[in-house]
Amino acid sequence: MKLTQLKALRAIVKHDFSISEAAGQLALTQPAISKQIQLLEADLNLSLFIRHGKRLTGLTDSGAEVYRQSVDILNRVDDMYQFSHQAQGQTGSLSIATTHTQARYVLPAVVNRFKSVYPTVKLELHQGSPKEVARQALTGEVDLAIATEAVGEERGLVALPCYQWNRCVVTPKHHKLTETGPLTLENLAKEPIITYVLGYTGRHRIDEAFARAGLSSNIVLTAVDSDVIKTYVRFGLGVGVIANMAYNSEEDADLIAMDARELFGTSYSHVAIRKDKYIRPFIFKFIEMLAPHLTEDRVMKVLSGQGSNIHNDLLANRLLPVY
Repeated sequence: MKLTQLKALRAIVKHDFSISEAAGQLALTQPAISKQIQLLEADLNLSLFIRHGKRLTGLTDSGAEVYRQSVDILNRVDDMYQFSHQAQGQTGSLSIATTHTQARYVLPAVVNRFKSVYPTVKLELHQGSPKEVARQALTGEVDLAIATEAVGEERGLVALPCYQWNRCVVTPKHHKLTETGPLTLENLAKEPIITYVLGYTGRHRIDEAFARAGLSSNIVLTAVDSDVIKTYVRFGLGVGVIANMAYNSEEDADLIAMDARELFGTSYSHVAIRKDKYIRPFIFKFIEMLAPHLTEDRVMKVLSGQGSNIHNDLLANRLLPVY
């Protein structure tokens, strides 16, 4: 059995069982990657894939277990290479999977600061849904995952609270909501609402708030991108419910933002790391630049299983920054 066979298996699963896309990722021909899979199945004396004709459509039960173990093995090999590079004084790379909101509004200042301190470290930003970024961290495709949703639900990840954030309601100038006194859920329920797709940027908090109040929200349009939401608010399609960090008083001077923290409560974004991940020193530094309370000692304590109450401790001591 060779690592190239395990890499072929991992690539095929990653690309939804497309041999052509897996071959492209690994810079192999399709016959070559098919041969690697044949050799792996012959070595193990197992059928790893469900097949329909020549097409691969899924993993068998045995294939799913072999895939899980293969990912673990390849992740450990990657960690050894990273350690070797560090020991030789090479800087390496840092890959981060995150959602659009984090990439657009939170990370630019952190990335800029990090690159000024570590100019030779190669940074890779991968954008996706919260579930996608959690999966990428779990499978070792990226070093870190940053999101509000999903990353705390994966058993193989350790999720560390980075910061807290709230929401605002954005409207065009002179909208009636800005002239009817304090913002309430009752008044908001009367308006067409534009907000995030379910599963993104704490959307469930909005739904839960209306449900608790016994109200129905009139959500007419959803998007994953705050800039898209603001664009359609400008067109007059409705009022927007967005993360506070997505409103810029200069860039969005044509819109009015009303604080909605009392309506929808506070949300928390997390940075997630695979539990058995080898963490290079500059990754600790990136985490601390993102969230100064997450020092190397505190992160190591959580990874070793000694910081199970970190979220409550940080809240009690008011250490979580607010965006």
